[in-house]
Amino acid sequence: MIPAPADAEVASAIFGEHLTALKASPQALERGWNITRLGLLGAVVDLTARRRTGEIDRYHVRLSGEFYDLWPPSALFVYHEQSERPRWVEAPPGSRWLPTVTPVPSFAIHSPYQFPDGRQGQLVCCSMTLEYYQSNHSPTAQQSWKQGRHTLAATLHRIHDALNSDSYQGPSGALDT
Repeated sequence: MIPAPADAEVASAIFGEHLTALKASPQALERGWNITRLGLLGAVVDLTARRRTGEIDRYHVRLSGEFYDLWPPSALFVYHEQSERPRWVEAPPGSRWLPTVTPVPSFAIHSPYQFPDGRQGQLVCCSMTLEYYQSNHSPTAQQSWKQGRHTLAATLHRIHDALNSDSYQGPSGALDT
């Protein structure tokens, strides 16, 4: 099934409710997640990653809720572009803003990735991100996003777990963009 955008009013209400709950959650507070709201259907979450050597790296994940919550939020690693009009931009390969994670059966980061619709971009490849479904992956029944059960918190927890596992290798490069 190809994901279709949700009703914008419904999506923004649910996205906002779930984002507020996430901000107040013990896990978000414990993990030091700083959450910046970007309009009604977006947010950037600051996450930390721990290398096997103990070094800490910081990343930013932009969540977008245009398909939420029938589908998971879109999730992309981004950086804050300092320009005439500062904005959050997709982290390029070879930058310190894109993590390297050794692929495991339920998580990988592909950049660039060629999507079936012809566009190329980043794919945080797990069943808790919208792009996973847009890339024609087929999750098992246990892996599938379940509306009403899963929230954007599930997306962030899955990314956090990957960034704090033995699969995490550090930034994809030193380019500071």
